[in-house]
Amino acid sequence: MNRSERRQRSLNACLIAGIVHLGLAILFTFFYYTRIAYNMDDVLAADLIKVDDSEKQKRQLIRPPLKKPITAKTTKTIADSRPRHVALKASSNPIDETVRPSEKILMHSATEDISKTVKELPEVTSDAKLLNSSTAEIAKSVASPYEITSGSGVKSLRQRAKGDGDGGFHRLKSTGAADVGSLGKGIGEGGSGENSKESKGTNPFREALKEIANHIIATRTLDKVNVVFVLDTSASMRDNIQEVADNLYTMTDAFDLANIEYHFGMSEFSVRQKGQQLLTRSLLPDASMLRRRMQEVQLSGDENALDALVDTLNFMEFHADAEKHLVLVTDEPVSTSLREENAKENMQDKVVDESQFDEIRVNVLGFPEPFQKRLCDATGGIWQQIPGDIRNPTSLPNNRVGNQKFLRVFREIAMDMQRGSRKMFFSLDLKFDVVLEEADVLLNKIQQQFNQTNIATDAYTFNLEKVSVLENHTNDLWLISDNKNQKIYALKRDDDNISLYAGNSPKYWSLDENLIARTYQNANTWTLTDHIYNQVYTLVRNNDRINVYFGGHPSTKRNRSSEPIIDIMVMLDYSRSMGGKSQAIMLGLSEMLGRLSILPVQYRIGLTRFAEGKDAIKAVDGVIVGQMPLNEVIIESLMQDPFGGDEHLIDAIIEGLPKVKFSPYAQRFLLVLTDEPTTGKHPAEKALRLCQSLGVSVYVIGHPDPNDFQTELAKQTRGIFYPMPKHLDKAYPYQ
Repeated sequence: MNRSERRQRSLNACLIAGIVHLGLAILFTFFYYTRIAYNMDDVLAADLIKVDDSEKQKRQLIRPPLKKPITAKTTKTIADSRPRHVALKASSNPIDETVRPSEKILMHSATEDISKTVKELPEVTSDAKLLNSSTAEIAKSVASPYEITSGSGVKSLRQRAKGDGDGGFHRLKSTGAADVGSLGKGIGEGGSGENSKESKGTNPFREALKEIANHIIATRTLDKVNVVFVLDTSASMRDNIQEVADNLYTMTDAFDLANIEYHFGMSEFSVRQKGQQLLTRSLLPDASMLRRRMQEVQLSGDENALDALVDTLNFMEFHADAEKHLVLVTDEPVSTSLREENAKENMQDKVVDESQFDEIRVNVLGFPEPFQKRLCDATGGIWQQIPGDIRNPTSLPNNRVGNQKFLRVFREIAMDMQRGSRKMFFSLDLKFDVVLEEADVLLNKIQQQFNQTNIATDAYTFNLEKVSVLENHTNDLWLISDNKNQKIYALKRDDDNISLYAGNSPKYWSLDENLIARTYQNANTWTLTDHIYNQVYTLVRNNDRINVYFGGHPSTKRNRSSEPIIDIMVMLDYSRSMGGKSQAIMLGLSEMLGRLSILPVQYRIGLTRFAEGKDAIKAVDGVIVGQMPLNEVIIESLMQDPFGGDEHLIDAIIEGLPKVKFSPYAQRFLLVLTDEPTTGKHPAEKALRLCQSLGVSVYVIGHPDPNDFQTELAKQTRGIFYPMPKHLDKAYPYQ
């Protein structure tokens, strides 16, 4: 260590010591003065006064002079000038009214004379007692106390006073969601006379609710009932709920006629993003409020009816002095969200036990399954199947119950698509297998074998360019197409061994005559790309045969998955006549996608809508292609547009199918949905060739005419034809 470093270290030490001592000095000073402050004595100041002068020391208060009023006081009493207030609480509109003494002189005294009514009372006595409506006499027009006639509905005094109808105090405007396409006139529009459609029972929902009301009246022991509707608010129940709301006054008319006091409630259930959701509505003696609630329910998701029944039994607050009834409205079998073993059976027993324990009768407007009927029998309710078709003659039911056969078609299509995803296009069988010797020339040896097996080819087929493939790329496959004789040959070389495979060419094989299939993954699998139609073919050698597949075979997929890929394009006739079938079609598509989701297949789906909107409704005018992939929610939103116009299936295929972006590795399927015979300005053969060239298998749910293009299209493309329910007999313009 040098001298400068030692000096620096000394200075640093001095500086640190100074800082430490300074800090100690500050701390000592602080404690010293703090201690002095605490030890100081208190100082008091006092003045001495004489006792004799105490009176003089008192404070003298001087009373201020009284203020004189500016105006003189009134001499009138308050009682004479104050008005009399009378509260009219019995009025329909409570207000405070001011009554002043009349200035006119009364001509007669109110107490001078007594009316004759008071003097001469009739000799009549009455005996008032509690009346049971079930034993009381009713109108002669009714055969028994439990037969109900069609009442006045919304025009009855009871319903009008409660808030609906033309003369109600608090009239509620309906959303009108159920007015589109329903039979007859709406509530309050056409009356309930003998000639009205409603009075004739043309609406099946009206008849079903009437049966429930009659059953409640016939089995009651009290004159007060609570009726709670348990509504399945899944997407398929949209029109059903609106129909129940429109015909709700059928029950109130029956209760009014039998003089029964009633309260209505509602609980709505569906499975949404956060699981099962149940919303209960309190009991109200107002049918119009319940009707509006039904019309404004939110629809989404699936449903678990067993969970909803249990929750309704636990959370709904019934009246203690009333008979309790539930009305379950659903279009599917009951289910539960629990996934334990025997969970469904346990929940079914729980619903029955709790209903019986609480003495609640369960009525069902639902699906024909054993449990729903058993629930009604065990609790004393009534079961009825939910009505289906209530629309125009070309409409289909809007629920699953009325569309069982139609939904089965979509399930069969899904199963056949899964099987078709593994179907081979065509196959080539082994014709000869020859070994090359050292002295053999490759081209001459192949030509010699062709001549020996009587295989004729064009002269330009065996050129040096193609033969070089066998010489330099021994793993590739040389394909030779004989379009004249509708034959296809495949040459394969393994070292010194040459194999020839031959087979019949499909009618719609449109590739070049000489092609090279490249090896994929191993020596027994090849891929061939059709760049014109963006299609990949897969060739797989299996023993003495080469099988040709559309798209990527499971063994050739890059993710090495065992599930094949399929592309589905739904081609929907969007004319006016198909509007009444939209709900049924949506249910069918949902059924098909649900089945594909559990099958070992990967799928994509798209939607093509076609119509010719020459009339007022022009939601779809031409061909609108919704490219893949779409999901169920998007497809349903696309089908919310109004249907209208005419349709031409052939034009839709020719103009719309080339726009579809199929995957080159997928099996291709087209699902056609229409209810009229085929029309179009293009020839039908052109549409058929286009489907065959693209490798599309067509499933048709359409017009069942054996000579029509639709049947031939499904047959020629290896698809299946199904008849459309309630199809039109012939093609109608703009329908």
